[in-house]
Amino acid sequence: MTKNPIKSSALAQYGMLAAPVAFAGFPLYVLAPDFYAAAHGTSLTFLGLILLAIRLFDAFQDPLIGSFSDKYRRHTPSIMISSAIILCISIYGLFNQVYFSPIIWFALCMSLAVTAYSILSINLYSLGVLWTDDTNQQTRIAASREIFALLGLVTAVTLPSLLAENVPQENVYIWFSLALASITLIALFFFFKWYSNMPNKSYLKKADSFFVAIKTLSYDSKKLLFVYLISMFASSIPAVLVIFFVRDLLGNEKYVGLFLLLYFLSGAIFMPFWKRISISHGKYRAWFYSMILAVISFVWAFNLENGDILQYSIICIASGMALGADLIFPPSILADHVHSAKSENNTSTHYALLTLAAKSSLALASVTALPFLESVGFTPNAQNDESALTGLSTAYALIPCVLKCLAGFMIWKLFIHNKKGENYGKNQINLNPYRSRHNVK
Repeated sequence: MTKNPIKSSALAQYGMLAAPVAFAGFPLYVLAPDFYAAAHGTSLTFLGLILLAIRLFDAFQDPLIGSFSDKYRRHTPSIMISSAIILCISIYGLFNQVYFSPIIWFALCMSLAVTAYSILSINLYSLGVLWTDDTNQQTRIAASREIFALLGLVTAVTLPSLLAENVPQENVYIWFSLALASITLIALFFFFKWYSNMPNKSYLKKADSFFVAIKTLSYDSKKLLFVYLISMFASSIPAVLVIFFVRDLLGNEKYVGLFLLLYFLSGAIFMPFWKRISISHGKYRAWFYSMILAVISFVWAFNLENGDILQYSIICIASGMALGADLIFPPSILADHVHSAKSENNTSTHYALLTLAAKSSLALASVTALPFLESVGFTPNAQNDESALTGLSTAYALIPCVLKCLAGFMIWKLFIHNKKGENYGKNQINLNPYRSRHNVK
């Protein structure tokens, strides 16, 4: 059994901040482009180019943000409060105040928002790592954080439509911004209550320089990041194409919100299940099992036709269940690597590389899936022939299936087959993840 397990109340205080961060992330890439195109007549082409530029900038600034956060760890409270304020103001300005050219204002507010978002995310992740070196507790920390993140995301998905039914249209995003500010204020209160009682103060040590910090990344961490990139690439393609798939193939655009709700809620609900599986089978094996579930879901999705709403709902639940594992195991395993390599001083830099992999996967999904659809003759929100719809199903389901199979094979070959890391989290083992099975006590 785990010695001195972390209290659930402390986990909630820590993880609560993930809710407003995820809440703020949703409108940045989902709501904002549509809003500026509809409300300000901004060219979709220009919006797309700006979003691509910001995504690339955001991804590659993350390691620098990580290095900065490690170097100025003593100032973490000030950094996070300032970033939270900038994030809330940027979201409000993005949707409610345009002081000059809409396209320039869009680029400015988006840039500020994504930078603040990255600072909050990276610091939240790294502080979770620095909380404890207990491998099972790290899984609980990751699960708590991601459950709140998914709840925040679900709130952000459903709130605009709820507000649209109860307040004038011109006030929807004012109330949306006020909701974000309120949730952020509450979450920060509890977060700093947790922070003030955080027992581990070793994180205040001086960090290495950026390039030295990168060099301290272990070989196993590098392999983990590559597997994570492939796995998230597989998950990002359906995310990019979900509206096309639901509207143009299933013929039920009105259910998009419901499907997303099922997907994210399933991810949150089944996180404790994956935590239990990791205790009995190890983190890598549990993650591997989730990929098998994802492959089954993707294969099933490929065979769907117009009107298959019930089947797709089940697929959303199953793939959402697999999502829960994708969210908790990579950061939890990376935490084990950080402690094993004694590189706690560079935690933020290492976790910034994890976010770099996630954001790069989304960019890869956009630049591969959309041109593929164009090449097979698919036209969004139009009448498409059978071959075009088959191309859509292939892009949405089969390509992710192949990528998940590749990621699963790599996990098996690199970490399970040779018994490296097979016991991560299993039956509360010693921190060292490389002990063979007969040495586990």
